[in-house]
Formats: sequence, structure tokens, C-alpha cells
Amino acid sequence: MNPSCRATLLIAAILALTACSSGDGAGTPPPVAVSAEDESAAVEPAAAEISPVIVAADHVGLTVPDIEQAVDWFQSVFGCSAALSFGPFSDPEGTFMQDLLGVHPRAVIQQITMLRCGQSANIELLEYESPDPERSYPKNSDWGGHHVAFYVTDIDAAVADLVAKGVEKLHGPLPVNEGPAAGQTINYFRAPFGTYIELISYPEGMAYEQDAEPALWSPKHNGTEASGSAVPGLLGVDHAGITVPDIDVAVAWLEDSLGCSAPLTFGPFSDPEGTFMQDLLGVHPRAVVNRITQVRCGTGASIELMEYEAPDQDQTFRRNSDRGGKHIAFYVSDIEQAVAHLIALGADKLFGPLPVTEGPAAGQTINYVRAPFGTYIELISYPDGMAYEASAQTRLWDPRDNRP
Repeated sequence: MNPSCRATLLIAAILALTACSSGDGAGTPPPVAVSAEDESAAVEPAAAEISPVIVAADHVGLTVPDIEQAVDWFQSVFGCSAALSFGPFSDPEGTFMQDLLGVHPRAVIQQITMLRCGQSANIELLEYESPDPERSYPKNSDWGGHHVAFYVTDIDAAVADLVAKGVEKLHGPLPVNEGPAAGQTINYFRAPFGTYIELISYPEGMAYEQDAEPALWSPKHNGTEASGSAVPGLLGVDHAGITVPDIDVAVAWLEDSLGCSAPLTFGPFSDPEGTFMQDLLGVHPRAVVNRITQVRCGTGASIELMEYEAPDQDQTFRRNSDRGGKHIAFYVSDIEQAVAHLIALGADKLFGPLPVTEGPAAGQTINYVRAPFGTYIELISYPDGMAYEASAQTRLWDPRDNRP
């Protein structure tokens, strides 16, 4: 049988059989030197003007050790809704899992649950079993480091809410008062399943916006009324942050391959003597953020690229099946065309495009690509929606609904 047909039938059968819908402690930090370097319209036409390849970020995928714990945490702490669940699936004899996802051939995805958290990119949680898992969590300074940032309209109220719920808080809220990122205030938290969560707010915008065209997209564009959130003023995912070994390589790939733009760059910053970096970001006290560049990809949540130096930096990349594994999925209008575009540019493409034809996720087609900076990028398309929507009380956020 043709491998493509076999894989399609395999995942369709599996999904059909198994589907289920469903206290701070830090002192006053030293001054931080931050230097600069150089409503109703459908967004797809606007997005196409910004990126010829993608519409917007669809979801951020996180591999977690216990999916029930992670789902419960996002629901109870953030008020997210679990709109879609499916799995398990695997390939007991062939190489389908390796070909599709870059994991061990005998890896098993026990469950995938997709969460809607406000009006922006969704969160996809995955629980794997694999013969060769990496069980440690990456730090923000490691090459596999990552975080998910949520925009809030009132960061003091939102931070107080998470503290009251017992979420592990790092130093902050920290206002940025100088440089191109001036106007934002941030605070990191650590989830019990190892992921770093950032709260960010910039109600009056940021300094770089005076000269940027286009500026970064913001969840504020979809409205400033928090809907269904358990955190005061939480609007949705603002950006996904990933640590990369060479930020120039990462920016160039996102610009050349996906048509992204890089309107905001700042750094370096560090604390040569104190514990500010450890208190703020959970990294080694002598870690240095060489540069941060925020990238706009279509009309949706941004990608924040970070390049670190640290005495204890783990310079290995995480697989999708590892704890701390992650991927970023972009919605595309025409997945065949988008995949062909990436192949023509020499992208490291995994098996696909793979249409899902059975179960609650039927209607979507996906293809993973491995970026040269270690991150897995997924292309996803569901032009006619997905099967779960027929009976779902809450639907996932559709990036095609984003406003420019």
C-alpha cells in the first residue's frame, strides 16, 4: 500500500476508535540596561498582505507529563475551555510516528487536548509515552527553553489573582521604562508541569511602534473585554517565546520561509553581580540575554526569539515527545501551496500533508517542519472547520477571526 494512504488510514482508524469530545522573595533589582538594535473585516486578505504564506498562529503545542493535571490547571487558573480532545494513537510496527512528528517510532500519544484561552492562539497539550524520553524541564536559557505569554489589561490585578491561587511567581511585575520595548510590564510564573507562563501588558503600546510598519499584532485588536477568563483582564495569547542558539539564523528563516517581519529588537541585558536574572526568569544568575527579537507572522500571536549565554546552558534540542517539547502551529489557507513553498526553500519537512478524516478533529490537514533553530513548526488548515464543532459548547479560537 502507498505509505501516504497507509498513514492516512492508520490515523483515521485510530481517531475514530479513540476520539472523545469533550510570594515573591526578590529584593529590588539593579538597574537593567536595555539597548535597541538597529473591527469587522475578515482578516485573511489583510494577513496575506503581511505574510504570503500563513494567516496567523493557530496554537502553541506543549508536551506535558500529566495531561489531566495540565488541563485542570489551565481551566482552574486561567478559565480556559477544553474544546477538543482525541487520542491515543501510535504505530506499533512502522515508522509513522517518526515520519510525522520526529519522535521514536514506538512513541505513543496518549491524548491531545486543545484549549481555548481568550481570543487568540489556542493551547495544545500533548501527553506522550516513549522509550527514550527526556524527563527534565528546560530552563528559559536552554536551547529548548520556551514560554507562553498572555496579554492582560491590568497586570497588577492579574498577578494578584495568580498569587492568590498559589501559582509559583517569579520577580515582578517589572515595568520596562527605556528602549524600544518601553511601555510593557511583565511577570513570569512557573506552572506545575514545567512550562513558564508570562503575563504581559502594554495598555498604551510600546515605544518602537512610533517607527514600526507593521507593528506586532496584539490580542487587543480582537477587543479589550475579557471573555470567559478566570484571570482579570486576560485577553489571550500575546506571543510564544522560544530560545534559539543563533537569533540571526532564526529571524532570517522565519522571514524567508514564512514571510514574517521583525519589528522589535532589544538587548542585551544581564546582572553581573546579583540574582536579578534568576529572580526574573528562573535562569542562572550569570545568564545573559544577548538579544530579544519579536517577530510578526501574519495577523495573530507573535513569536519572541531569545538568544542566551549561560554557564549551565543545555545546548540540546527537545523532541516533541520530551517533557518540555513544544511546537508552534500556523494556520494556512492552502496547505498544499504552503508546503510546496517550504519544500522549494529547502525546508526540513516531515511526513505530510496528512488529512484527518475521522473523529472530532476531522477536517484538519497538518504537516510538521523542523526549523534550523530546533523548533518544530506545524502548518495546519481546516477551511471547512472540524467535526467537533457540530456539538461543541465552546469552539477553539479560529485565527481567521483575528482582526488586523
